[in-house]
Amino acid sequence: MKVKQILVLLTISVTAIAAISCASSKGAAQAPSAAQAPVQAQRPAAAPSARDAAIAAATPIRTEPARRPDWVDEVPDSPTTLSFIGSAGRYATATGNHGARYFAEENGRTQLVDFYGTLMANQARTHAATFGITSDVLAPQIAGQQLNERIAQNVSQALAPRSYYTLVYLDQTNREAFEVYVLMQIDKTLVARVIDNYGREQAADYAKRAAAEQDAVRRQQLQKAAEFFGGNLSSTLGF
Repeated sequence: MKVKQILVLLTISVTAIAAISCASSKGAAQAPSAAQAPVQAQRPAAAPSARDAAIAAATPIRTEPARRPDWVDEVPDSPTTLSFIGSAGRYATATGNHGARYFAEENGRTQLVDFYGTLMANQARTHAATFGITSDVLAPQIAGQQLNERIAQNVSQALAPRSYYTLVYLDQTNREAFEVYVLMQIDKTLVARVIDNYGREQAADYAKRAAAEQDAVRRQQLQKAAEFFGGNLSSTLGF
């Protein structure tokens, strides 16, 4: 009897151990190790949008000086000094003969020459229309071009840089690029003297031609042209 009981107990024990082993094996198969766990792929960083790239390209990394001077946006007005604001786009260097400052200064001088040449042509056109002067006597565009040349030769190089404002950007290759504004000034009396000298020369030439002219209508036109140039031409142009 005892032997049978022992055999029964052994059978029960073996069965229980087998059941536990089987359950453990299934659990191990169902729960993969950390090394076997699937790895989620990381999303690549989103490329900057066209808008972000445009904003970055339009934003300077620094400015010199740090604060934007008032003269950049509003040309100074003075009873004794003429001011022009020259500017240059982005260049690889700020200084030197191929730098942004050089081209900004050239831009300022070009503005000076073009301004008075255009003003001269406009005033001559108005005077000619008022007094019926034909273009073969007084050609406004030629008068403007002549004054352009005179100012370029005798005035433009005296237009001096007074202050700079530099914006520094990074280009597509991550190199610095320089954009420059320059305040340039010149004494008004120097410009007025050159304009008046030119006017007196023109007035004398027109008066001489009028004195020699036989046709009364043409002679009167020449005299009116002499009046336009004579006296104080700088005042006629707004000095």
